[in-house]
Amino acid sequence: MRTAALAASALLVAACGHADTSPPSAAPSSAGKPELLCAPAPEGSLQARLQGGIDAELDWSAPQTPQCLGGTRPQGDGVRLVYKGEVDGTPLLIVIGVATLARGTTDARNVPANVTLVREGAGAFYSTQGDDKCALDEVRQEPVAGQAGRYRVSARGYCTQPARALGGDGSVLVTRFDAQALVDYPRDPP
Repeated sequence: MRTAALAASALLVAACGHADTSPPSAAPSSAGKPELLCAPAPEGSLQARLQGGIDAELDWSAPQTPQCLGGTRPQGDGVRLVYKGEVDGTPLLIVIGVATLARGTTDARNVPANVTLVREGAGAFYSTQGDDKCALDEVRQEPVAGQAGRYRVSARGYCTQPARALGGDGSVLVTRFDAQALVDYPRDPP
């Protein structure tokens, strides 16, 4: 069951990883209209320190570094922030899953999170595999004027355990990160 869930997550992450400044790819929906797999965001940034299998000090900002619009996690609990950039010439996709974060929550502290890193083209996939290894010290959300359901999210976080390689050896510790992103919540909250 866990392997199937990880495989499904990898496919979803890979789909989101193809955001760039060109029009986003689309897949047909059940209504026959194309559904965006990953829409580029006009703003967002990620600063992070990575140690281990990937050793880098990241400073990614839009529009130079393409970002995806964040959204709710597949289970409907919390949100997913997606970032894409390069490290040493290799594309790197980073997904921060924030558990239990509801629309408009502001000044939240110690929010559980997980981090997934994908080195595209290199076949390296790292994941903290759970919401108990990373957390957000602080989270702020503010609605974006004139855009129903869209929020500007700012968060500062850290991981206490590394993201381990799936199907291989190695790990990456994300010692700290500062993230800013646009997140689209469903227009009609549950």
